[in-house]
Amino acid sequence: MDLAAGREKLSHRIAELRDCCTSKSPWVFLGAAAYVEYLAKLAGLSYKDFVSLRLALIRPEYAAFAYRSGKTDLPTQMYHVLRCGIVHSLSLIPDQRARNEGGRDRSIVLCHRQSDAVHLSSVSSTLVPDAALFVAEDFVDDLARATEQLFEDAVHDAALERRISEHLRQHPLISGGFQF
Repeated sequence: MDLAAGREKLSHRIAELRDCCTSKSPWVFLGAAAYVEYLAKLAGLSYKDFVSLRLALIRPEYAAFAYRSGKTDLPTQMYHVLRCGIVHSLSLIPDQRARNEGGRDRSIVLCHRQSDAVHLSSVSSTLVPDAALFVAEDFVDDLARATEQLFEDAVHDAALERRISEHLRQHPLISGGFQF
């Protein structure tokens, strides 16, 4: 699959994530977490590095977010809570292995757009004493911009273009229609 076709298919996946936002479904976060994983693999980066290096180009808070505790490990929390927690366990509570590697319970709070919700702001409550707030619509917009930036960079970087094309060929994106 060439870059143009891959870019178009990914734009369809982003549109589907946006559809999940309009229904206020929590599934958007599972899809978005898996989408970050796919983009990371296209870029030849680990999940955490993709967040720190690529998503932070779109919104610096992905790398610089500071929890109230002073910790600045949002990429680690995204890995353990979003990728591992939601994708593998449908939970915001990391398993013991993830906790052993730095994941913290409820370090990320999820919501859909509302007047007072600011994506990647700090939130605190009795149940959630120290968390980063993820607003679904803003998160999906950031993923769309990160996708565009990745493909724009590939136009000027032959190695990145080859890596993306090869990954798209070896791991084709799911598509609608599901024809045999």
